[in-house]
Amino acid sequence: MLLNPAQMLAIAVELLLMIVLPIVLLTLWCRRTRVPWTAPLIAAGCYLLNLAVNVPLTVMVYPSLNLPPVLLLALTALTYGVCEELARWLSFRLGSLRRHRDGDGAISAGLGHGGAESVLFGLSYAAGTVAALFAPDALPQATRDALAGASPWVFVGTGLDRLPALAGHLVFALLIVLAYRRGVKFLLIAIAAHAALDFSMFMLRDHAALPVFIAAWAAAGLLCLVLARRLYGSLRRPAPEPAPATPVVA
Repeated sequence: MLLNPAQMLAIAVELLLMIVLPIVLLTLWCRRTRVPWTAPLIAAGCYLLNLAVNVPLTVMVYPSLNLPPVLLLALTALTYGVCEELARWLSFRLGSLRRHRDGDGAISAGLGHGGAESVLFGLSYAAGTVAALFAPDALPQATRDALAGASPWVFVGTGLDRLPALAGHLVFALLIVLAYRRGVKFLLIAIAAHAALDFSMFMLRDHAALPVFIAAWAAAGLLCLVLARRLYGSLRRPAPEPAPATPVVA
């Protein structure tokens, strides 16, 4: 058997974190806030729509340009930021999300968009696990060797990797709601923040020691949670009432 019991248990944890947890969080949030289920589904659909643009660019076009590695990473991160945030902005013009340009709608949209991303990754890993269990000879020898020698913590870490990403999507969704409420500058902030986060994490992943990357990614996730809480609170506070006009003395 290609995978040992400890690895199988770790893969089960990985898939629970990537596939089941986002669905549970969405279910709990929609029940708590009474945001309709269609809201996160719209966000998830717009995430899938963005893939039709960014995947051909980042997988086929950009690698053929023979760019320096750092410039390639920067261009890829910028493309993710532009495509995903424009897709997120579009989602708030559709269906029930159009009626929920508020903090509750933003959280549901962030979970829908980030959850769809997590589930897609999880399904691809699940397919690889099925192949490793039932058709190992169909896998390349290098893949079989990597799986056989992998620590169970590698699989758990892959699942945990989605948690900071989900936190980031909450922040970006809240910024998009602010773009509708307070001006397009928040859309530009969301694009820039998304691109900057992706680029910095890509650079650390490729050039820093693994413990440094893990610590930085975990810190980024915690910071995103704190920022999401503050942004959510700002959207729940009522707008200040205008000051009464000063009477004019004749």
